[in-house]
Amino acid sequence: MDIIKKAMLLGLGVISLTKEKAEELVDDLIKRGEVAREERFKIVDKLLKEAEKQEKELIGKITGSVQKVITDLGLPTKKDLEEISNRLEDIEKKISPAGEKKETE
Repeated sequence: MDIIKKAMLLGLGVISLTKEKAEELVDDLIKRGEVAREERFKIVDKLLKEAEKQEKELIGKITGSVQKVITDLGLPTKKDLEEISNRLEDIEKKISPAGEKKETE
């Protein structure tokens, strides 16, 4: 089994993997003879890169799910509200007399 997958399966959790935890894990693997001491830096770096990749994938999946729920519920998105606001500003400019300043609340 690939050492990176094995490390992830040890229950560290993707998002909570810090450099210190990765180093601790690799040191433990070195003590057990599963990793050569010379490979320590390389494996820690590989673990952290894999954790970052998985975190990005997870965030992407969560974002996609949230966007789907918003769409399914028919809720307006930030982009929708910005478009409405811009259209409203355009209408206000067209109907207000020239030179009159818009009142602010």
